Amino acid sequence: MANDAAIKPNLFLRLIEEAEGVRTVRTFSGAWHAIFKTTAACYSLVLIYSVTASHWNSSDLRGLFIMFVTCMVLMRYPASRRSPLDRPSVLDLVLIVLSIATFGNFVVDYDAMAWRAGSPTMRDVVFGAVAIVLVLEACRRAMSVILPGLALMMLLYAYFGPYLPGDLFSHSGFSAEQIIGDVYASMNGIFGFVAYVFIAFVMLFVVMGAILERFGAGAFFIDLPIALLAPFRGGAAKAEVVASGMFGMISGSATANVVATGTFTIPLMKKLGYRPPVAAAIESASSTGGMFMPPVMGAGAFLMAEMLRVPYVDIAKAALVPALLYFFAVFAMVHVEALRTGIGSVPKEQRVSAWKVFKGGWYYLAPIVLLFYLIFNGSSVSFAAFYAIVSFLAIMAVKFFAQKRFKEYFTTLFDALADGGDKSLIVGSVAGPVGIIMGIALLSGLAFKFSALVLSYTFGFQWAALLLVLFATMVLGMGITVTADYLLLALLAVPAMVQMGIPPLAAHFAVFWYSQSSNVTPPVCVAAFAGASIAGAHPYTTGFHAMRFSAYLYFMPFMFVYSPILMPDGFNADVLYAWVILFLSVIPFAAGAMGYFCGHLNVVQRLVLIVASFLLIFPSVVADMVAAALFLVIAIPQYLKSRRVIGATSAAGRGSP
Repeated sequence: MANDAAIKPNLFLRLIEEAEGVRTVRTFSGAWHAIFKTTAACYSLVLIYSVTASHWNSSDLRGLFIMFVTCMVLMRYPASRRSPLDRPSVLDLVLIVLSIATFGNFVVDYDAMAWRAGSPTMRDVVFGAVAIVLVLEACRRAMSVILPGLALMMLLYAYFGPYLPGDLFSHSGFSAEQIIGDVYASMNGIFGFVAYVFIAFVMLFVVMGAILERFGAGAFFIDLPIALLAPFRGGAAKAEVVASGMFGMISGSATANVVATGTFTIPLMKKLGYRPPVAAAIESASSTGGMFMPPVMGAGAFLMAEMLRVPYVDIAKAALVPALLYFFAVFAMVHVEALRTGIGSVPKEQRVSAWKVFKGGWYYLAPIVLLFYLIFNGSSVSFAAFYAIVSFLAIMAVKFFAQKRFKEYFTTLFDALADGGDKSLIVGSVAGPVGIIMGIALLSGLAFKFSALVLSYTFGFQWAALLLVLFATMVLGMGITVTADYLLLALLAVPAMVQMGIPPLAAHFAVFWYSQSSNVTPPVCVAAFAGASIAGAHPYTTGFHAMRFSAYLYFMPFMFVYSPILMPDGFNADVLYAWVILFLSVIPFAAGAMGYFCGHLNVVQRLVLIVASFLLIFPSVVADMVAAALFLVIAIPQYLKSRRVIGATSAAGRGSP
């Protein structure tokens, strides 16, 4: 069964590098290893402590967050291929000192800077210019040049606005001092909304996930579904779908989900007969669903709650049924694939008792249950995460201390805190550049002008806006993380969608769902690349298979806009009816996508079934009746044909000597 040793940190880092295009990660030893781990662990402790530290104001936390992340990125990621890989270079040390001075200045001097807002001093301008360079360089190292390049273009746009042609993009322009002051000496840029959400919510869940993984919860969330579903056809793949959903409750990264669950489930699927790219694709599609699964979801969900000014619990409630619907769709396609290819169940000798697995790790569910309880009973998300962490550590203390493993407990805790800090760097490096982009978009008015652009290109049609957002998320996803992808389009496209009459929650959900498509959509398909690395499959072959297994994802934003699946008016009979119909729509969709229903389907039959599934998205009795008719036109002949084949096979068997 799965175990902690299977989830090796070096494997995790290597696959993240290969999948997400980040620079080579340094491997420290000796003193530098201790320094980095201690820094990362202290950063995690600061995050946990900040929940109860009422004496810390928001500006202090934002400044400390950017400082910690920037310093750790400069330590962890080399500047170039010629940089040393076992220690920071002299340049890195200089930049780290500048980071401490620059962001420390923000913490110490913010109150004075706020009083002189709009009139930055030379000190503000100098520190601000250095801060811009540092956050862009940190993001370049941790990710790629794309997002820092966009941020730099926005800074140039703010300065050269008067020289741009046309009324749509031109503006009066701002001086360099004004731009730097707004980006650094205020809560609008580097230390703005994104930094606040990351430190208040997102990073705390990253740390919580790291703690749960280190103490063995990740292995339990893999072992239990496998034990439960192993006796069924295609059981390993079905267990992987459930395991990804469970692991997604504590992880905010699709790629991390792939590495954690796929290390064990992909080899098991291959043993049952799934081809390597198909096994990796199932893992990738399922792990992408983990980004939709409450209570954690992806980082964008916390940003969504802040932008909509609604409690996070409302986002989690609205997301629960769509998340289950997505997993049901992947589960159904996995079942159809097993039928189509004749894949059976896990052999008896390889199965483990589900009760034995549950009895050995039931306590891993306690923090998740507590987290759900607190969130759905009105507690703030940060306090819910804090109490989940504290309660889990208390349970682990009882377990370890009862076995007199005192040193192992504290060693594991230290490693978990260090892992949490380390795993937050890629997401954390996004905060500064995205903050710059959002700040300049608001300062220059581009955020409001972009709405006019979207309206003009879509002619006010809601379906056209959804297709435009899909295209935009796929393009942006080639160079930036899904969180940054969602943030940019939430800022630029959602206002236009709302003007078209799309409810704000539906517009944000549509953008959030589509932003995750880059995990499984070539040419980038980051989660698929990670799965391919484990399966030994071709990345792009895996990507196209992953796109097929997650294809229902591309339908779902239309549900958010055209059906009451998100409960816009609360739970009622219409919502219940929509839920039932949408879950039924998975059946023709799975058959059409996989090309099998009681037998192999031709292209026309597959298209008819997919059209039938799409019609069920719209809340109309007429559409439902047409969809049912289309489904039966294909299903009944297929069923009768399969019965004839079974009958002929049985007769041949009886007639043989």
